[in-house]
Amino acid sequence: MGGRVKIKKLQIVGFKSFVDTTTVHFDHDITCVVGPNGCGKSNIVDAIKWCMGEQSPSRLRGKQMEDIIFSGAEGRGPHGFAEVTMTFDNRDGLAPAEYSDYAEIQVTRRLDRQGNSDYLINRTPVRLLDITNLFLGTGVGKRAYSIIEQGRIGFIVTSKPEDRRSMIEEAAGISKFKLSKRAAERKMDQTRQNLLRVTDIIGELERSLASLKRQAQKAERYKRYKKEMRDLDLWVASHRFLELRGQMGSVSARLSQASEDMQASRHALVASEASVEAERVALLQQGSEVERGQSHAYELDNSVRQLEGLIRQQQDRQAALIERKDLASRELRQLEEQRQGLHEEASTVRLSLGELEALEAETGELLADVQAELEIRKNAAEEAESKLQSARTDLAEGRARVAGAEAVLEGYDGRRSEVRARLERLQEELQALAAREVEFKQQRGELEARMHGLRSGKSETADRHAEIEASLASGKDALHRADAEVDSLREALAVTSSRLRSINEIHERFEGVGAGAQAVLTGYASAAGDSSRSGLVGLVADRLECAPEHVRALGAALGGALEYLLVNDTDSALRAADYLAREEKGRATFLPRSPTGAPRVVPQFPTGMGIVAPLLTLLRYSQTDDSWVRYLLFDVLVVDDLQTAARLHRDGFQGKLVTLDGQALLRDGAVVGGAKDESAAHLLRLKREIRELEELAASQRAALEQATAQQGGLRSSIAEGQAAIDSARVQAHDAELEILGSERDLRLVELELQRIEERRREIADTDGEGRAALSQVDVDEANSRRMLSEAQHVVTHTEEAVQVAESVLVERRRVVEEQLAKATEVKVAATQSRERADRERSVIGQLERAVAELDAREARLREDVAVADRDRGQAAGRILLHHGRLSETAHEAAMARQELSRQRADFDEAQTQLGISEASLKELRSSIDVQSTELNELTLRDREISLSLEHLEEQVQDKHRVELAYVLGDHHARPVPDAEVTARAEELQRLIDRMGEINLTAIEEYEENAQRYEYLTAQRRDLDDALNKLDKAIRQMNRESRALFREAFAAINERFKRIFPMLFRGGKAELRLTDPQDMLETGVEIIAQPPGKRLGSLELMSGGEKALTAVALIFAIFQYKPSPFCLLDEVDAPLDEANIGRFAETIQQMTDRSQFIIITHSKRTMEFADVLYGVTMEQPGVSKLVSVELRGEKRPLSQSVEAAE
Repeated sequence: MGGRVKIKKLQIVGFKSFVDTTTVHFDHDITCVVGPNGCGKSNIVDAIKWCMGEQSPSRLRGKQMEDIIFSGAEGRGPHGFAEVTMTFDNRDGLAPAEYSDYAEIQVTRRLDRQGNSDYLINRTPVRLLDITNLFLGTGVGKRAYSIIEQGRIGFIVTSKPEDRRSMIEEAAGISKFKLSKRAAERKMDQTRQNLLRVTDIIGELERSLASLKRQAQKAERYKRYKKEMRDLDLWVASHRFLELRGQMGSVSARLSQASEDMQASRHALVASEASVEAERVALLQQGSEVERGQSHAYELDNSVRQLEGLIRQQQDRQAALIERKDLASRELRQLEEQRQGLHEEASTVRLSLGELEALEAETGELLADVQAELEIRKNAAEEAESKLQSARTDLAEGRARVAGAEAVLEGYDGRRSEVRARLERLQEELQALAAREVEFKQQRGELEARMHGLRSGKSETADRHAEIEASLASGKDALHRADAEVDSLREALAVTSSRLRSINEIHERFEGVGAGAQAVLTGYASAAGDSSRSGLVGLVADRLECAPEHVRALGAALGGALEYLLVNDTDSALRAADYLAREEKGRATFLPRSPTGAPRVVPQFPTGMGIVAPLLTLLRYSQTDDSWVRYLLFDVLVVDDLQTAARLHRDGFQGKLVTLDGQALLRDGAVVGGAKDESAAHLLRLKREIRELEELAASQRAALEQATAQQGGLRSSIAEGQAAIDSARVQAHDAELEILGSERDLRLVELELQRIEERRREIADTDGEGRAALSQVDVDEANSRRMLSEAQHVVTHTEEAVQVAESVLVERRRVVEEQLAKATEVKVAATQSRERADRERSVIGQLERAVAELDAREARLREDVAVADRDRGQAAGRILLHHGRLSETAHEAAMARQELSRQRADFDEAQTQLGISEASLKELRSSIDVQSTELNELTLRDREISLSLEHLEEQVQDKHRVELAYVLGDHHARPVPDAEVTARAEELQRLIDRMGEINLTAIEEYEENAQRYEYLTAQRRDLDDALNKLDKAIRQMNRESRALFREAFAAINERFKRIFPMLFRGGKAELRLTDPQDMLETGVEIIAQPPGKRLGSLELMSGGEKALTAVALIFAIFQYKPSPFCLLDEVDAPLDEANIGRFAETIQQMTDRSQFIIITHSKRTMEFADVLYGVTMEQPGVSKLVSVELRGEKRPLSQSVEAAE
């Protein structure tokens, strides 16, 4: 994307700390991004790099690519994806040709947490390569010189010269050439590999085509036999299939009927179980009703006892009131008697009043004192009488309370007996429940053990089934491999056998042997009948063996002697020579097995460099041939080459010297050499090849027999495995049925145990309530006894108080009487001392007052009698009311007991009916078990027939590769196969077996290989042409790359020389090539001399000087090849204020060619910006952007920075 294509805006969402959609506009030449450390400024740089195709998480400051997706912060959840879009302004149409018509170019990259990554250009999905190519050669890219991030400045000055070269390459525009070159080199390597493979394949095809032609002809005959055999097999299989289908239809009908009967029985079982369950629930409800009836009857009986106690309490109160009335009546009679006495006494006193009046004046003073004392005594007597009356009332109430308490105590025994009887019944029921629980738990244990066994068996069956299936699958795979191996071995054996026959035919015809020797070996040996009569042993070449590398040496040593005919003796040689002469069949040389002549002395063989070994030590032959072998080869030494042979001959070795490549130095010094002569070694090689082929054929036959046996074993194993799978399926089905039945029984047992547990909890609750009630009875009884004791104590105390009050009253009355007597005496004395009249009047007055007091007392007593009569009437009313309630409650209690008896009878009847229903349910289950057995037998028979059908279909499929159902229509109308069909099939099988190993694919292979040979030959020519073209293209790219790099380096070096002193205000610097002769690989060195320092390496410069040097190089590159934009991430950090000023001024001078985006903390740099973007983190972990435009009338920098930050 060349030219002045500017970046217009950047949109970020979900990328690192920019969770919300954030848009950064780059409408001006210089844009600064500011903000405190850690706020996310550099995330903008990472977003741009990532959008342009960066693939390394570490270069994006992460461990894995998913780290770039916002992972959440306080109050913000993680984001599901990250997306960055860069928009470029292309109004000048300077973008690459395919995008030049667009006014804007949008590059988008998206990544979600599932790892799905998308690349888009103008919202159209593209490849990463398309985005890379878009920026290639422009200076813009994920690692180009247009993006200088934190640490990049240090890398520029400290990197190796070879790494620094990449910046020059990017500016020179040869990056795309390097990519193309690497692609071309990879393609060349692939092409060379393809060419090697094609050449090898062509060689193999040339060797196999002749053999395939013979195999194809044989395969044609085999296919005809197999086709007829297939027709006969499918004919027989079709009629067998139809027979099995007929049997299967009959069994399926019976199985369907049995399944329907079984389903009906199961429905009946479900209905029966539901009915029994309903009866159990009803029985439980009736039991609850019986318990409620018992509770109700007990409550009514308790109410009767309480009412009876209240009646007795009111009766006791009534008796106490009667006693109280009697006491008051007696006291009234006493008062009446006292009144009568007083009236009589008053009459007497009035009679003597006259006499007493005389004494009145004399005794007036004494009489006043006596009367005062008498009044006190009377008051005391009245008080004692009041206390006595109160004590008597308390005594009556206490006695009533005692009677009530005693009545209540009598009711407690009944309540206690009732509660204890109920608790005993609950304990009995608990014992019965415990027995039932033990029974059901035993059943549950048995069922669980049975289910565990069944599940274990099922699991084992399933595991066995899975193992068998896995074994069967592997067996089938092994069978396929075995089939392929058998076919391959048969084909290989056929090739070997064919080659062996061909070579044997050559050997049997003795091709390559002289005419005379051929005639003796064929005609003469045949005429003689056997070797013993002819005396012929065979060719010398056939009696010797050696390693392949020694064949040429043996051929050179023997030469024509390889065609010598070995005979038993000289006579045999003469007869054979006579045969040749007589038949005029040529000439031959005959060698007796025991040659005559001077003994051969074995020389002393030398050793050392270039010497292999004596030839005799390198041969294998029969011990019976030792004589003639030593005769021919006793002094032959094998050496590496003729030079070694010549050296040994010069050193005095008198034997024959032969080399490994078939040359020889004879005993007389004659040299046999030149081009390789294979004629002598032909017979040796032929014999060796026959032996090797026989060994190979034997090993291939053994392997074929083993593979065939393995194939048969695999077929048997597969059949057994299939039968085992079918058996395992039947067992699994039976186990599943048993498990279902056991689970049903277990659910019933668990339900019973649950009911027992619920009933136990109810009993426990009831027992607890009963025991609490019993405890409460004891507590209530204790309280009542305490209250009775207290009441009795109160009564006793009150009785004592009454006695004390009565004693006090009698005493006080006595005192009153004594005081009255004294007053009388005083009056008498007054009469004696004064006038008796006054005393008598006083006595009369006292008597009148006494009568008045008696009247008042009588009125109070009569009021007490009226109150007692009223209370007694009330008590009588309460007694009548309680009697009425008692009668009603007693009637209700009797009715409740009668209802309880009826409920208990219904409960017993329902329990009996439940037993009958459960017995019927058991019979129904037994019937279902019988039906299940019959159904399983039918299912098994159906499965056997299905397996037979499947086996038949698989057999047809395996043998003929056809679905049996597809060929039924071709054979079902044909007659049932007879013995002739079977005989013909057997005959065809014999013909096929006699044919031996057949390569069934030979026909297709021959045609395919012939076509492939032609195709590969043409392809080899194409590959050669492609290699030449690629080589030319790479040389052309190398030439262009050298020229471009040389031009770019020179131009950038000139600009670097100018910019360096401008930034440093003096000094000098230059770029140097490490290897000027290799422009494709040379590195780039920076040599710099700041003002006042010596020219030297960058290592000796300060950090600021290094940074400013790197900036100078970047600006030099920009001046040569401006990129559309430049991103500088805190590049000015190492610079001081003065250098920052020069740095910013230089940037400002280059804004006509490039757009600058600067991340900085320097206020000096900010002063040159057209717009400021402040990055903040108002919410922890979430970055936000604030923009401040500085064009036009600029504000003070501090205010701008504060606004941005």
